Amino acid sequence: MSDNIRLRYEALRDRVERPLEYLVILAALATIPVVIAQERGDARVWVALADWAVWIAFALEFGLMGLIAADRKKYALQNIVGLTIVVFSFPMLPDLLALLRVVRVARVVRLFRLVRVLAALVRGMRKMRDSVGGQSVLYVGALTLVLAVSGAGLLVVIEPATVNDSFLDGLWWAMVTVSTVGYGDIAPQTLLGRLLAVALMLCGLGLLSTLAATISAYFVGEEEDAKLEDLRNRLERIEAALEEIRNSR
Repeated sequence: MSDNIRLRYEALRDRVERPLEYLVILAALATIPVVIAQERGDARVWVALADWAVWIAFALEFGLMGLIAADRKKYALQNIVGLTIVVFSFPMLPDLLALLRVVRVARVVRLFRLVRVLAALVRGMRKMRDSVGGQSVLYVGALTLVLAVSGAGLLVVIEPATVNDSFLDGLWWAMVTVSTVGYGDIAPQTLLGRLLAVALMLCGLGLLSTLAATISAYFVGEEEDAKLEDLRNRLERIEAALEEIRNSR
């Protein structure tokens, strides 16, 4: 690839990378209500349209960034999660499985949906890190919120009866679990649900600890800045006084 073409590719990547990051974050969040609606058997038009819109967003980001990548093979290998989402979230996949007469289509489709939510969660977190990674408090806070929302969606898919098929009940459970409060009013009953709870607790411990440390560091830094400013002002007054004494002699 010549230097001129490479510079054009880099310029194009710089223009589209940030908008595509925001698009993927929105698509990752939209994946959760779409999957929940599909699990409930909701066949309304908006569910199908949202499903296609989410898939197009992920496919567009993966395809366009792969197209302008300097090494496309390396990009594909480094973005297996993105490829997984494009494959497992293809809206016509359940119909294709039915045509192929796959045994226990419903269970296979549910597994695909779980993989889809998990992959979308990972992809969304990575893009969130890339877009707001420099703002530690905002990033950790947003990451905690996304983790709770995703956990709620997963529990609704895994154990709808446990949360009365309600996303709000699932969100309440996820927030309680992430914060490690654990009221116990809602508790997973299956092995998969309990593994999800363990993952949320472990991630919650790390995220909340990081959030607390980041906030503490922010206020400590502000206090140190104030002390440095006060010390600078004192030094300036001392220098001015010494200069005045020297001039008076």
